[in-house]
Amino acid sequence: MDPDILISACNLYQTTPDVLIPLSGGHYNAVYQFPCGDKHAILRIGVEDCSPDQTLGMLEWVRFLSREGAPVSAPLPSIRNRLLENLVLYGTRYTLTAFEKAEGTLAENIPPSEWTDELFSAIGRAAGRLHSISARYKPDRKSRTRPQWFESSEIQEATTLLATSTDPAREKLASLIGELKHLPTSPTDFGLIHDDLHFTNFLIQPGGPVTIIDFDDCGYGWFAMDVAMALFDVLVLYHLPDELEAQRFAARFMSHYLAGYHLEQDLSPFWQSQIQHFLKFKELCIYATLMGHADIALPDTWVGRFMRGRAERIANDIPYVVLAD
Repeated sequence: MDPDILISACNLYQTTPDVLIPLSGGHYNAVYQFPCGDKHAILRIGVEDCSPDQTLGMLEWVRFLSREGAPVSAPLPSIRNRLLENLVLYGTRYTLTAFEKAEGTLAENIPPSEWTDELFSAIGRAAGRLHSISARYKPDRKSRTRPQWFESSEIQEATTLLATSTDPAREKLASLIGELKHLPTSPTDFGLIHDDLHFTNFLIQPGGPVTIIDFDDCGYGWFAMDVAMALFDVLVLYHLPDELEAQRFAARFMSHYLAGYHLEQDLSPFWQSQIQHFLKFKELCIYATLMGHADIALPDTWVGRFMRGRAERIANDIPYVVLAD
C-alpha cells in the first residue's frame, strides 16, 4: 500500500503507520489491525468499486444491526464522524472504512474433524438473529440502497461469461432467475441479507459468541438464500465424493443449523423447500465463474473437486445435493 495513503488513512482514524498490523483475507481491500483505545480495530483500504451511496448503504445497515444486538462487527467512524472516507491519490479514488475487531477463529479454519452439532447450531442461531433484526430495517435515505439479488456482481459476471457459450448452464441460469423473480417478497422473508454467508464470514469463539463479518456483498434477497449459502459452502469444504454420504451430512448440518436459526427467526416449510433452488442458483453462478480456471486440472484443489463432473450434473439437472423433505 502506498505510504501516502497509509499516512492519510491513519490520520483519519487516530493511529499511525508504525502500529498497523497487515492482515490476510482481504480479496479487494488492504486490511490492517490497529489499536483503538483498550481494544483493536480493523482498517480497510481499497480502490472504490461502487458508488459511495452503496457503500454507505452497507455501513448504515451494519451499524443498525449492531445497535439492535445482531452478532456483527460494528463499523467505526473516522475523526470526522464519517462511516466512509474517500481519498484520491494519483488519480485513483480509495475507500476507507473501519470496524471493531471481532475475536475468534474463522469457521472455515476449524478442521472438519472438529465440527460439532453445537457449532452448526450456533452458526444457524447467529444467522437467524441477523435476519430477525434485518427484517425491521428501513434505510434513512432511499439513495443509500443496495442491489437486488439479481443485480449482484456475481450474477452479472456469470451471465456475461455464459452469454456467448453453448453450455446448457446459460439457459438453465436464465430460466432459474426468471423463476425466482416470481417468488413472494414479504418483508418477513425478504430483505437485506449478507449474501455471502459462508464459513469464511463466521468468527467462532469456543464456548462463546459467533460473530458475522464482511458485508461487502450485501443486497436485497430472501433470507433463505443466506441459509442455502451456508450449506453450499460447507459441502465444498467437507468434500464427500459419495452421494449418499453427502446427503446424510447435509441432513445433519441443516437439522442443527435450522434448530439454532429457529431460536431467533422462523423459516417456514415453504422457504425450506426453496433452498434446493437457491443451491442450484449458487452452483450455476460458481460454475460459470470457474469455467477455464487453471485449477480445474488440479484434483486436490477445491476448484478441481467442485468442477469434476459438474458440467454433466448441470446438464442433467442433478440437484447440488438431495435434501430430505
